[in-house]
Amino acid sequence: MNKIAIAALTEKNLLQALHKIILPPLLKNRQAKLINFHRLLFMITTTTQQFYCQQFLETIQLDYTMAGHPSIARWVINSIKVDESEADTHFLFVSEGEVTLKCNSGEFLLKEHCFAAVPGNFSLDGSGQVLVATLLNYTGLFNIGGPIEPFGRLKYIDGCSSTVLINPLRRGEPCLNFLYVPPGISQTPHTHPSLRIGLVASGSGTCQVDEGTFKMEPGTVFCLPENKLHSFHAIDDFLKIIIYHPDSDVGPTDDSHTMLNNTFVGKKSAQVLDAIRTR
Repeated sequence: MNKIAIAALTEKNLLQALHKIILPPLLKNRQAKLINFHRLLFMITTTTQQFYCQQFLETIQLDYTMAGHPSIARWVINSIKVDESEADTHFLFVSEGEVTLKCNSGEFLLKEHCFAAVPGNFSLDGSGQVLVATLLNYTGLFNIGGPIEPFGRLKYIDGCSSTVLINPLRRGEPCLNFLYVPPGISQTPHTHPSLRIGLVASGSGTCQVDEGTFKMEPGTVFCLPENKLHSFHAIDDFLKIIIYHPDSDVGPTDDSHTMLNNTFVGKKSAQVLDAIRTR
């Protein structure tokens, strides 16, 4: 049996139907095969994480609540209203156009390549395409920024650079990142211990995974399951990619943060003065 994405489904009869009816006509185009297969998955409740990659063509919602950090991926065209999400936080990036954001913090215009963190219920309305990555049962801090810069501010791997657009409020909490892959760069294949939800903001290239090579261009959206081996390649052009991380291994803690560490009594930092530290 062809290994492409089919292993993600568990129902034997559905597998057989897909193999006999849907896959044969698509054998000449491996990427098209994956795209059409995943369109069908939108109507199926699954219990395993799946790799996903396709062009931004329609409003889509993917359920990754089975992941280690339960999340939902939405790619929104023009408008959406999200209710019953008071306990969650949403990370937004406007890929194209502009939309009006309405939420508990007020009403805001988000222009192309701007981003936001929105706790609780919200709505979007306008003419644009928006990535919305939601971490369930987490209350973040409302934040708006952008547009993204030409390059990342931090050195990454293989000549790439990155910027943390929305920082973790505490070590271990979610963040939103910008990845810049320069022309002529092929990343070393690598994995991440947690889910990644992303979107290509500009440029072009490819993403290499076990299932094959996927074209990356403005509006391409993707989900990388935990520990999914992958690499991005920008041979003739650059790639600018926005990536949601549901967790982090850096950030402030109660024992180490800028307010505490840079508070001095005499020549001693409050970090080492247990007698005055808040407990």
